[in-house]
Amino acid sequence: MSKKDPQPSRRYLDMWALPGMHPSNVEILQQMKSADTNHFTTHMDTVGTVSEQDPKTGDWEKTHMVGLRTDVWKLDGEELEDALGVMQDQRRQVLKKDIKKSGRLSAKQQKELDARLESDSVMTMKSGEIEKRRLILKLFKTSTERVRWCGTIEQVTTTEVHNSIGSRRNLLTMVVMLPRNDHVTYIQQNHRTFRIPSLFTFGFYDGSRMHHVTIKRKWVSIGADFDVECDGNSIGEIDGRLFSFGADSYVDVDACDLSENVGFVDLMTLFTASVGYHKAMRKSVDRRVKAALNGESHCHLVCNEELRLLHNGRAAA
Repeated sequence: MSKKDPQPSRRYLDMWALPGMHPSNVEILQQMKSADTNHFTTHMDTVGTVSEQDPKTGDWEKTHMVGLRTDVWKLDGEELEDALGVMQDQRRQVLKKDIKKSGRLSAKQQKELDARLESDSVMTMKSGEIEKRRLILKLFKTSTERVRWCGTIEQVTTTEVHNSIGSRRNLLTMVVMLPRNDHVTYIQQNHRTFRIPSLFTFGFYDGSRMHHVTIKRKWVSIGADFDVECDGNSIGEIDGRLFSFGADSYVDVDACDLSENVGFVDLMTLFTASVGYHKAMRKSVDRRVKAALNGESHCHLVCNEELRLLHNGRAAA
């Protein structure tokens, strides 16, 4: 029996400009909060839906939704004040131990500590100076009665800062995690001389071989359009819609091995969903880089979730 030829994959992302105002949000939100997955938390908003086209009939079916972690993207003043309070408590303990390793301070030592606290940059900073924003988007399959998590894309601010300092240009870094996959995929924006449109690259391991993928934003386009290449060969494109309220896009993967790899198509879907946030992400990177170069790296808070992405799995227990 001969093996069937691979079929192309085509998806349409309907990203909402105002998620809270979208008429479908309430219905989907209720569905997701009752889902049997711990990936949809109370701090998540639905920000878009994904429809998939049947390659044989051409019919479209709404199959997925995209969720945004609002607790790390839309930080309110109270959260920043709490973060500042934790930073200052930790800094106070560090300065105290620098004067005396343990025990109560003498009157003279307390006076020295008070003087240090008064002039310390962490103790005098305001909550508005803290840069903690980070993008986390999640993809869920909703076409069946059972809601299922399909992947997460997260911004990696630590890598963004040192890459941006080295290249003198604000560059984005994201990591994608897929279910039942032991490997994470880092999507890195690259800097090329005289290359103004965005250029992203990543390596996708399908379980047997590594695919080297390049996502190039087109020089001239209507909307956010990208060409997708694998090992130097064109395998598809991202076609951004110009006249839309959100960052709506078509994601096309030509007939090939990767077009029938659900994990790869989900990864491309997550990347496309992130495109509408890239401008805000670059502004956040810019503030972090300026803080680091001004000797104020404490203004860039790195959360524990991101630090876990840097965990050394080979380290001895």
